Amino acid sequence: MIPDSPPVTRPGSLARQVHDILCEMLLSGQLRPDDRMSMRDLADRLGVSVMPVREAVSRLVASGALEVRPNRAVAVPVLTRAGFQDLTEVRIHNETYAVRLAAERMPVRAMDEMRNLDRRFRDSLVNPDGREAVRANKALHFHIYEAAGSPVLYEVISTMWLKAGPVINLDLGNASRRNRNAASVRNHADLVAAIERRDGGAAATALAADIRSAAEFILSRDALRG
Repeated sequence: MIPDSPPVTRPGSLARQVHDILCEMLLSGQLRPDDRMSMRDLADRLGVSVMPVREAVSRLVASGALEVRPNRAVAVPVLTRAGFQDLTEVRIHNETYAVRLAAERMPVRAMDEMRNLDRRFRDSLVNPDGREAVRANKALHFHIYEAAGSPVLYEVISTMWLKAGPVINLDLGNASRRNRNAASVRNHADLVAAIERRDGGAAATALAADIRSAAEFILSRDALRG
């Protein structure tokens, strides 16, 4: 199933635009584990030829965010429990380093936007379908990672999120997330407050708690292999 996605309309590299759209679909929960699509159907949906779709998909397959099945269908990988746990530890290692840097480097004016994004996330949790919460959560995290001032680290984190996003977003909107939502709100509040104080250690602790809480929730669900 291919979810709704915007057609490619801007000037510039079509392959880059298709890549960016697919990345956003993976990060925002529009694509979920084991979702499948043909390159032709995706090209038709985006209003482009198959060539830029093939190029964009190839990049995402190389990074492990997508896979090509034997029948040539493009699919979102289904992680194993061990693979997800490994990915979680790598994320914690890189993302806690990023928030330590952000606590040192974030401009004061960017802190206002950080607070606004945290408020947007809290407000989004009243919506039961979870899609706005996914977008708001991503916006807050990446605003902070960008403030770390390391393009290489930002790229590494983005790649990890492309792999983790479809799994982490899988159960958003489920009624059983009530306690998880409360933990997310608390961890985000601790993270924002620590960055405002320029306390990198506390920021890293809050972020690690946020990632582990999400991972524990996913592992408690029947969403992973083996």
